[in-house]
Amino acid sequence: MDLEQLNFLPEWDENRFSKRMNRHGEAWKNAPGILAARDLYKHWRELFGLVVAFAENLADDNDGTHQSSTKSLIYQNAMIVAPKIIGAVSVESYPLKMENAALIRSNCRQMMEQINFAVLMGWADETYKHVIEESLDQFRQLFRVWVTTFEKDSFDDEWGLFL
Repeated sequence: MDLEQLNFLPEWDENRFSKRMNRHGEAWKNAPGILAARDLYKHWRELFGLVVAFAENLADDNDGTHQSSTKSLIYQNAMIVAPKIIGAVSVESYPLKMENAALIRSNCRQMMEQINFAVLMGWADETYKHVIEESLDQFRQLFRVWVTTFEKDSFDDEWGLFL
């Protein structure tokens, strides 16, 4: 099975953020965050392919086991991460960056809970779960680096969460 055929996420588009990197002659200011986001996105794209391969091996509920519900939840959580990375890179507001980061963390955790459930139910092999966990651990390390590039600013968080 070729993972590239299963992975429908687009490649990272360098041109998308080149204007932001060079805005106001302050490329040095935005570049670390954009480069960290690029590395994070590229790793997510690889991890996403593993998750799709895992989910595609779950049955479509012809046997009444509800595997398709689990499959759907895995997809829902996995599909949120890439847009949230792009969304965080596209804004300058610290609270919005943090909100996107929190949603990424939450969706990754929920995705792994569904994957663990599929293994617990005997619908999937634990070996595949471990491969995803290892890749997610690498993603988490890149995520931690990326979040350190967020700069607190004077934007007000009207909800009071990310002050």
